[in-house]
Amino acid sequence: MLTVRDLSVPLWWPLAPPGMASTGLSVLVTVTSWPTAFAAAAVGLGWLVAWLVFGPPLARLQSAPGRSLLRPHRDVDLSLRIAELTATRAAALDAHSAELRRIERALHDGTQNRLVGVTVLLGAARRALSRDPATADEVLERAQAAAESALAELRGVVRGILPPVLADRGLDGALAALVADSRVPCRLEFDAPGRCAASIEATTYFVVAEALTNVARHSGAHHATVSVRRAGDRLRVRVTDDGTGGVDETAGSGLAGIRGRVAAHDGVLTVDSPRGGPTTLEAELPCGS
Repeated sequence: MLTVRDLSVPLWWPLAPPGMASTGLSVLVTVTSWPTAFAAAAVGLGWLVAWLVFGPPLARLQSAPGRSLLRPHRDVDLSLRIAELTATRAAALDAHSAELRRIERALHDGTQNRLVGVTVLLGAARRALSRDPATADEVLERAQAAAESALAELRGVVRGILPPVLADRGLDGALAALVADSRVPCRLEFDAPGRCAASIEATTYFVVAEALTNVARHSGAHHATVSVRRAGDRLRVRVTDDGTGGVDETAGSGLAGIRGRVAAHDGVLTVDSPRGGPTTLEAELPCGS
């Protein structure tokens, strides 16, 4: 304001009452004539130069305490972090929707159809009891087999949501069961004391389950190793095999699905699979301190 006022003195001083026109620092120049008006403008020019020279350093000096106290960690790029969280949230929502559709298809196409078949067979058995009791036993046996198949499929759907073995035996026991059921000989190395959040344990379980399924189906491996270790607040999962390698994530939805699960927990999934092998899948998940 002082700069604007002093630079503009030659424009307005004749209109001011006598003795009222002066520079911002009136002790320097009191405007009573044109020479003093131009002298006032020179003072304004001095203000402008001082502002250009000393303004930015003073502003940086003033803002230094705020930058020092309030700035994020140097490793954090907030714009990238926001973009990453937006992407992982979208991936989590997509994964959730896909999981709901999978459960709906499994119940509609599998379990529901088998239960309808059980109902039909029970009706046929009831009619056979009155007309031909000799065939009723055979129909009841078929109904029992259909009911057992429906129950097995229902259990499979439940295990796909949250495996009960995690609650019964913990992550160690659940992974041991997966390793024991693997068609490829597999060794488990588990060093993760304590319990993590249920969602983290479930994600770890599904990562290992999908990795072992891929090893059995596609790798041609003779041996695999599952390693789960806890380091501070991070849970590190590694699955390695001695197969032929060359994993292509775009060829199917399995790896993309577990990548979405891991990203939804702010974790990281990496796959190293050169042609000729070996293949290493690593996931790192937050698990609290």
